[in-house]
Amino acid sequence: MIKFDSLISKLERGTLSKNEFEICLYRMKTHYDCDVNTEVLKHYGLPLVEEGDTVCLSTAKNDYEDEVYCVVDIETNGNSPIKNQIIEIGAIKYCNGEILEKFESYVYADYIPDSIARLTKIQVSDLVDAPSLKDVLTKFKLFLGDCVFVAHNVNFDYGFISKSFQTIGDDELLNRKLCTVDLSRKTIEAPKHGLGFLKEFLNIDAGEHHRAFADAVSAAKVLDACMKNLPPEVKTTEDLIKFSKKPLPRKKKPKETEPSKKEASE
Repeated sequence: MIKFDSLISKLERGTLSKNEFEICLYRMKTHYDCDVNTEVLKHYGLPLVEEGDTVCLSTAKNDYEDEVYCVVDIETNGNSPIKNQIIEIGAIKYCNGEILEKFESYVYADYIPDSIARLTKIQVSDLVDAPSLKDVLTKFKLFLGDCVFVAHNVNFDYGFISKSFQTIGDDELLNRKLCTVDLSRKTIEAPKHGLGFLKEFLNIDAGEHHRAFADAVSAAKVLDACMKNLPPEVKTTEDLIKFSKKPLPRKKKPKETEPSKKEASE
């Protein structure tokens, strides 16, 4: 597996000269003995823009309101992408409150634990004629392109899908990612921030909870709600991603008042 962390970290900090970008690629080629170029990085979802003698992330230039987000949800037959697998993927391309494109598919599997079958209402019989994991992921990658990958608890969905690509002999995703859990905690005053609770709290009616496509639509509606409460300094998509990752301020404990003489004596 090729590690792109160093290059992505530099791009997150700002625009690179083409010379510096090429040096980063050369180091990766030398270390991993592979052919890494701009097209390869774009294939894995890194949204690169070349302008003259510079290279940057398109998310650092795009207005967050005009960005096309790919909002994703998956159902799986377990929590480990190594031991378990995806059984359903739902995704939408979403911009300015509108669904531009849809992606929805079951994935073939021959086992679903009873607990997950009860939760999702997906049975093994539903998956008998479903396409293979490789077929679904190949089509999903084309659908995703270099869009920002959005999910409620994005590390699970993004990480599971990314690992699943490795399972079928591909490499991990490099798309920029945005978590609507993190973003909602900073923009929506609610006692809880799970998707099921936020659906009720925000009066979102997008279909049955714990089904991939319906939950992807619900997460998109949560994203909409979050965007209405952003601070003015958030202008670009990259600003939005960075804002979502900022740690929440610690709540100050109320100061203990000194007891009165009467209280102290009681």
